[in-house]
Amino acid sequence: MDRIALIDGFEQDKVRKTLDVMLRDKENEFRELAKTLKIPTNTDDWQVIVLKFCLDFEECLTIWTDSVEPNSIKNAKCMTIMRELAKGKENFSEIINMQNVAQTLFSEFHETYKRLS
Repeated sequence: MDRIALIDGFEQDKVRKTLDVMLRDKENEFRELAKTLKIPTNTDDWQVIVLKFCLDFEECLTIWTDSVEPNSIKNAKCMTIMRELAKGKENFSEIINMQNVAQTLFSEFHETYKRLS
């Protein structure tokens, strides 16, 4: 299975091209997040897994800042995502740093995806 199909709402070919462009400048950020999430970087398409995580993190930020109350499933998903980012961290600065990395990656993804249109 091509993991790129896990990223819903986007054209698969453009997602692949966008990811290739992003990896030229942001590979260290992808690796840093993969290390935090314990995603082995010798796995096929590990970068897609990291990108999917970042897009899920973006969805959580939207859910939490929206005026509509989320359902319990979305709430649990967001808590799980936040827990994955926080595991093994000793202070809030480390957690916030990982959140910033995820935010940088999902923001850059959207900008690059749009530019490739």
